[in-house]
Amino acid sequence: MSPLTPALISYWQRLPAESAATRRKSLDATRERVRSGLEAAALVPFALGDVDESIVASATHAYVAAAMAATSGVELVEPVAEAAEWIRRGLALNRGAVFGALLALDDARAVERLAALRLLLSATEVEVACRVLGSSPGPLALGFLRDWADLVAEGPLQRERLALHAVIGAGCRAQAA
Repeated sequence: MSPLTPALISYWQRLPAESAATRRKSLDATRERVRSGLEAAALVPFALGDVDESIVASATHAYVAAAMAATSGVELVEPVAEAAEWIRRGLALNRGAVFGALLALDDARAVERLAALRLLLSATEVEVACRVLGSSPGPLALGFLRDWADLVAEGPLQRERLALHAVIGAGCRAQAA
């Protein structure tokens, strides 16, 4: 059994009884312990086991950042690849938030990983990813969103297209300002 399994089970048992605010405080405390030397893996239960998009996005971002720090910032590929697997394999309860957090890195390697996953997301997950990304996506993320919107322009994925165009429009306005 993976050492992550008991941590996830414990997290899921606490989930219904703890408010999002309490879980955010717990995430903040865990992030501080990770900065002080605890393994980045301590953040994974928050990224995989929570449903709150801000908690999942923060935990995903903190996990990638901590894993990068552990390798002196040299190796972004491995933590991004691992988080992308959470999406691909349906391990994260909130795949849209993980996707948005990775896209917010505005990193070419992350964008490359996400390109293969974008059509796996439901309309709701696309909307979550767009909310997590926010109104000021970086240039790589904005290009990715444009390509994605073009990909779904013709066909049944209109709800996804609308969510993408909302972020693209906000991103273009933010970059022009």
